[in-house]
Amino acid sequence: MKKTLLFATFFLTTLTLVGSAGLGWNCLEGQTGFQGNGNCAPGRVAFNGSGYPSLVHINVQNSSGVTIDDYDYDSSDGSIQFTETLVPADTYTVHLTGANGLSVLQNITTGGNN
Repeated sequence: MKKTLLFATFFLTTLTLVGSAGLGWNCLEGQTGFQGNGNCAPGRVAFNGSGYPSLVHINVQNSSGVTIDDYDYDSSDGSIQFTETLVPADTYTVHLTGANGLSVLQNITTGGNN
């Protein structure tokens, strides 16, 4: 019984340390606005993260709700790295979902006046 309790404690501690999935992004074409306002220049945006299930569905929509990209991503090592071309200037929603209930939303604005 003590071995079972010890194993369960170790397993739950490991799960707690893994945490939830995060999504980072980087403007490959630079930023817009005076001293950068947090908006990417229209163009390529690189995304990355860790703590994901082995299969992640990625959906990207513009502000009108039009899907510009929709695909499954093999993240068997728990990490993701992908690049999206976000043109023209707009606010885009990147939505990642997984079978384990994962739901990560990230809004990215390209251009200076959105």
